Amino acid sequence: MNPPTEFELLLCLARTSLRGAHEARARALLDRAGLDWQLFHALAWRHGLMPLASRHLLESFAALVPEAQLARAREDFRHNAARNLLLASELRGALDALADEGVAGVAYKGPALALQVYGDLKLRSFVDLDVLVRRADAGRAGRVLASIGYRPRLSLTPAQEAMLPRSECDRVYLKEGRGVTVELHWAVAPPFFSLALETEDVLDGAARVELFGREVAAPAPEMLLLLLCVNGAKDLWRALEPVCAVAELLRAPAGLDWPRVVGLARRAGALRMLLVGLLLARDLLDAPLPDEAARLADTDPPARRLAAGAGRRLAEPEARPWGLAEETRFRVASRERLRDRARYCALRLLTPTYRDCAPELPPALRFVYYALRPLRLLGGALKRPASRPVL
Repeated sequence: MNPPTEFELLLCLARTSLRGAHEARARALLDRAGLDWQLFHALAWRHGLMPLASRHLLESFAALVPEAQLARAREDFRHNAARNLLLASELRGALDALADEGVAGVAYKGPALALQVYGDLKLRSFVDLDVLVRRADAGRAGRVLASIGYRPRLSLTPAQEAMLPRSECDRVYLKEGRGVTVELHWAVAPPFFSLALETEDVLDGAARVELFGREVAAPAPEMLLLLLCVNGAKDLWRALEPVCAVAELLRAPAGLDWPRVVGLARRAGALRMLLVGLLLARDLLDAPLPDEAARLADTDPPARRLAAGAGRRLAEPEARPWGLAEETRFRVASRERLRDRARYCALRLLTPTYRDCAPELPPALRFVYYALRPLRLLGGALKRPASRPVL
């Protein structure tokens, strides 16, 4: 990989603690003439690393950065911090409301991840809130959110309401006036991912994170590492920030229970997803891997190919769209078990989403949605732009 200078600088800054070789390399890159600050700024936002990059530029390299760029970094950091405080306050209110009604909610991603991984609410960029509840509690949790001012983003027909839990893992709620979005999750991935990982697994041994003076449930570090890698595979590793979060967990002084991490991944059928995340963190951000994890990663050729392809794509100056075939290849190759690959393809092809359930049909005729699903998927694939393979 021969990344642009601006991306290499971002790699140096993608860590909470900057010292030694990475600090020296960042200084050398900043000393170069012709650094494209517009490109660097765009990359920092695209990869979700604006807060970390801005903090390091302001605190460690102010003498090497043009004043206009320092002012921009200062304003971006300030605006992101203010927004994060607002969102964290909303998260606390939502979790309190759920707890008052007897609904166990896990602070999933968002502010909790910023505190768990970076130790500072201001050092992560996020645009919405994520709460994970038990599948059986999803309807009640939605009503609780409605009682505190949220409404579903989409108004669904009865057929779409019935199909939603069969094809999705969350529903989006909006609070008008404050511009706050809550994604209410009842699973960690859509059903077609066929992960053997339930909300109960996340609640079991959950960590506690202090949010405005009150402790809230969040995934334990070992579970959090696995969830980051699962989300990375689901989102096709489009951004560097999830890789940075994985690297920070690997560097945490307390360490991780690696037999537990590997055991969770094997049971969920997500070992290769874990290994791809570990390889990206090691190869892009020099994160340390214990010997057993490194052995597993280095002896899994598909994981190495997936990580190499994702790394090359991350380094490109502009994001390219994924074609349906490329997306499917990546996700299928991310599974180590043949049955999970087959199940992914079958469910993705044959299970209608709520978008497919139009026009509204009576319950006796809803089987038609299943018959039409492959045709709609094919039609959508033909409209999507093609892209070069990364595997």
